[in-house]
Amino acid sequence: MPSDAFCSECGHQQSKSASPKDIPAPLPPRPSPPPPTDWPTPGTPPPTLGTRPPAPTNCPACGQATGGDVSCQFCGQVLILPAGVLLSSAGLRFGGYVLEAVLFVCTLILGWFIWAFIVFARGQTPAKQVLNMRVISIQQGRAAGWWRMFFREFIAKMLIIFVAAFTFLIPYFWLLWDRNRQELWDKMGNTLVVSDPADQLRPASPDSQEGP
Repeated sequence: MPSDAFCSECGHQQSKSASPKDIPAPLPPRPSPPPPTDWPTPGTPPPTLGTRPPAPTNCPACGQATGGDVSCQFCGQVLILPAGVLLSSAGLRFGGYVLEAVLFVCTLILGWFIWAFIVFARGQTPAKQVLNMRVISIQQGRAAGWWRMFFREFIAKMLIIFVAAFTFLIPYFWLLWDRNRQELWDKMGNTLVVSDPADQLRPASPDSQEGP
């Protein structure tokens, strides 16, 4: 053992100093994991319970940019609903108004009310059921419930009819220039009208529908 391993005065064994090469190099700091892709942007308020998730910015049907709106202005796909569920065309909507009036008369009025009160729970009116159309709640992303349909058909529409009487029926044509083909009563009820020929949006049971 080398002599410098002991103290020359007391003979006590000295600790062996480690050479620089024996000291392990410090580990590099571990990078912090990246935030998840759905991490909210700072300053963004938390989502409200019961609200729909944001729509995709690109249409999954045609690939066009949608700007995060609820429907694609190019192909009519409703982005918060299953593929194949499109906004009802303006021609089909106006045809529905005519058919509704015909059914109202042919069922002697009372029959129309009974029929309507049954199919309201499916987001439909008698004419919409015949034409495979359905009213959906934008907030819920599914067929509108009974109470929302009642508000849309008997409260919101009555108010718009009163306004239309003094504005040359212009409110009836609102869907022609609206991006989501909404009438004013649709905006009041936060609804869209879609074509659902495959019956994809038919509620499983009345219990699954929204409340008032």
